[in-house]
Amino acid sequence: MKIGILGGGQLARMIMEECYKFGHEFHILSNERESPAGQLTKFECIGNWNNKECLSSFSKDCDIITLENEFIDYQSLEFLDNYGKEVLPSSSIIKMIQDKLIQKKTLHKFGIPSAEFTEVNSANDIEDFTGKYGYPVVLKSRTMGYDGKGNYTIKSGDDIEPALKLLSERGKLMCEKYVNFDTEIATQVVRSKSGEVRVYPVVETIQKNHICNLVIASEKKFGSIIFHIKAIAEKIVNELNYAGVMGIEMFLKGDEILVNELAPRVHNSGHYTIEGCRTSQFENHIRAILDLPLGSTGMTTPCSVMINILGSKNHKACLKGAEKILKMENVFLHVYGKKETREGRKMGHITVNDKDMKNAIDTAKRCREEIEI
Repeated sequence: MKIGILGGGQLARMIMEECYKFGHEFHILSNERESPAGQLTKFECIGNWNNKECLSSFSKDCDIITLENEFIDYQSLEFLDNYGKEVLPSSSIIKMIQDKLIQKKTLHKFGIPSAEFTEVNSANDIEDFTGKYGYPVVLKSRTMGYDGKGNYTIKSGDDIEPALKLLSERGKLMCEKYVNFDTEIATQVVRSKSGEVRVYPVVETIQKNHICNLVIASEKKFGSIIFHIKAIAEKIVNELNYAGVMGIEMFLKGDEILVNELAPRVHNSGHYTIEGCRTSQFENHIRAILDLPLGSTGMTTPCSVMINILGSKNHKACLKGAEKILKMENVFLHVYGKKETREGRKMGHITVNDKDMKNAIDTAKRCREEIEI
């Protein structure tokens, strides 16, 4: 199959790394030459995925098209649909998920638990909402928000005007009740075109400056809520008639589960699945959109911990310190091939498999300290 991917970042790269073994041919549309994914294929198209001529040229040799992020204008995906190309996940799903207000309304319609929310058009809307639910609340951009960008926590009435002034420049807004959670958790669910569904283990995610830093996976860690989360994940993808991998970010407070956001793609919290599960999220994504039997999502190890390698300053990327890591058993280094690093940019990750969770976490942190990039 000739598979097109819109976007040339690390997610596309890992899809390709995991699926070249099946003999597929990958075509990448990237806005930069020699992108992380483009380095792995001679079929790299450089251009703007919102340009129709570029989309036409890119897609003409593709049998099917998928995407590595949800920020591609859904109208571009509709154009590909009308051009006769199958795009998965579909343009209608991307349209729904791109607008966080519509996303939350959709979850509410499906009976999926999430924080209370409201549309915001003025300061009065926020004041009415806080009058009902109290402070703090979170003002959010409805589109193009990620890694904490586009969010503003309003702690009192004095914060309303500054929050509106800052975020109104990003477009339409919504407001959510602040969730005083115990743990941030996530899972990946994969559904094939014909409706086969598998759900990956529930993981704990630990953030650093609003960016996922550490992922802790163990099939036994969340035993009391696994079946509830599995039911939530299956309901979402079945109701949407979804095809592919979806990341689901959630808050856990006691045994109460609240779905925070959906990601219609392979997800950072599932990178551990490459070495930690029988079938990675990346392989299962391609299996799903091609309607092939899905692989097992069970773990191959009692515990698997992933730590992101985030840039700390702006300069040319140069990896140092990998030698000690490469000598260690059950430790796996992934470097994404980005030419430039900057503060908070995802440059790679390390996965550690172990029988003991504390050992896995400690090893992951020590290994990260060895790396400079």
